[in-house]
Amino acid sequence: MTSLSLRPGLVALGILAVAVAGCGGSPLESLGLRSSEWINEPTVATTIAVVTTTPTVVPSEGLQWANDEIETGNLDDQTAVLGEVFARREGDRFIQASRAEIAAALPELTFPGVVPSAAQWVSSQLVFDNDGTLAIDPTVAFGIWSAEPYSRSRSVAQMMVLRVATDPVAADEVASGEAELSCARFSDRSTQQCDMLTIADRPTWVLDAASGATMIWFEGQYRYELFGRSFVPLDVLEDMVAEMEPFGSFVGEAS
Repeated sequence: MTSLSLRPGLVALGILAVAVAGCGGSPLESLGLRSSEWINEPTVATTIAVVTTTPTVVPSEGLQWANDEIETGNLDDQTAVLGEVFARREGDRFIQASRAEIAAALPELTFPGVVPSAAQWVSSQLVFDNDGTLAIDPTVAFGIWSAEPYSRSRSVAQMMVLRVATDPVAADEVASGEAELSCARFSDRSTQQCDMLTIADRPTWVLDAASGATMIWFEGQYRYELFGRSFVPLDVLEDMVAEMEPFGSFVGEAS
């Protein structure tokens, strides 16, 4: 009779099988249950993305006016104010002037109620002829800056320039609706393109050049020319034209 020799490992396995079978029932069926208690679906951390946008324009009331430190008497006397400003002339026809002085000299002036969000400062000058009278073109000028005026180059920090000319004849023509509203009016300007828009019910000329865009419109007796450098979006200029406010309202903020 042939004898069988079993390997030790097989003998051990057989003994284990017998022992398990002797326990009765299905002793292995709970293994899957127990494993499901600790092998779960992975928990993925979720976050809610909050979309924030930086406003393109902000109220002008937050601006700092570089010339507000200038003190002037006789603000109720327009002639006296102009004489005091002109007395500060040091060769340049553009003479630094405060908000109060400009409001006294030009009571019908308006100024944008909003500015680019990066704007921080305003420089302001009244412009004179050599005889001491206010110039006609321009009469007043403002620079809108992202840094303190003249602390950095104009090409970097001076974002915009607003020049206002005294031009009652043309203003009346445009207001009457009888003037020809075309780009031919400003054909002498160095520009690559000219378009016409209506902003706040006013005809507005848009002159586009490599250095930036200029918007021109008439209000009261004045012609306004707002220049924004090439990095200032066109819709910002449009918002500023649409939100012009009496200049006197800005003077009250300084007191």
